[in-house]
Amino acid sequence: MEENAEEAIIEYLKGVKIGATPSEIADNLNMSRATAVKYLEIMRAIGLVDYRRIGMAKVYFVATKLSYAQHVLLRKTRDLIESIKTADEHIKVLEKILTIHISIMQTYNAEDREKFIKLFNDTIDKIKKGENTVGK
Repeated sequence: MEENAEEAIIEYLKGVKIGATPSEIADNLNMSRATAVKYLEIMRAIGLVDYRRIGMAKVYFVATKLSYAQHVLLRKTRDLIESIKTADEHIKVLEKILTIHISIMQTYNAEDREKFIKLFNDTIDKIKKGENTVGK
């Protein structure tokens, strides 16, 4: 249901010129306002939608920063991350991902590879310090 609701909201918002309020979305998609708000806030957190205030109302619209394929990838990544239950499972997933990325990174020139090395070193330092942000 979650993915279908998200897709329905995106398709609806694509069809309206100025966006829509949670009440309008709920009425048009046959769901409660509370359900619409729940999905909109989750979708906003992962970059699928955003809103602007018009008076007291929040008018939601499809975020245009990423393509739909990138949004789907983010959603699938979120689902994968949420499914990880142990550190060992997390390590296995990261090993697979890093193997793919490293093979791609090896095709870059030395200067670009150094950027990745810096990113990894910064990330290692943050892990050691217990910080939870990457790339800031």
